[in-house]
Amino acid sequence: MLRFVFGVSRERSVRIVRILVAVKPRVYREVLALSLHHYRPDDEVLISSPEALDEEMERFRPHLVVYNEGVTTQATASVVCRVEILFSNGLDARISVDGRDTEAKDVGTQDLLALVDRTEKMIPKEGAVD
Repeated sequence: MLRFVFGVSRERSVRIVRILVAVKPRVYREVLALSLHHYRPDDEVLISSPEALDEEMERFRPHLVVYNEGVTTQATASVVCRVEILFSNGLDARISVDGRDTEAKDVGTQDLLALVDRTEKMIPKEGAVD
């Protein structure tokens, strides 16, 4: 399994979104992760095979997870935002943000970046004292 976490700057107290990308085929998850990192270099992006999703969810504790339709896991219920890509219907997606479910047609990078922005606003700042 190829996994990587892109560099993170933790010099200041900011919201750092942890994003887990677990889609098949592997090239899709790699390209998606590189694209997210390009536009959001301070966020943590991890790739995983869908088969290892439960394990990576527990270890990485993402705020946002992107995965294939048909993946069955209870672990995704705990994340702030989840995106289930419906490859059987183009690149449509089922999106859940803070428990509110919607469907989106022909999801692109800008749509995912907007979800990262929404997720960021919903998580506590790193280094912040509760």
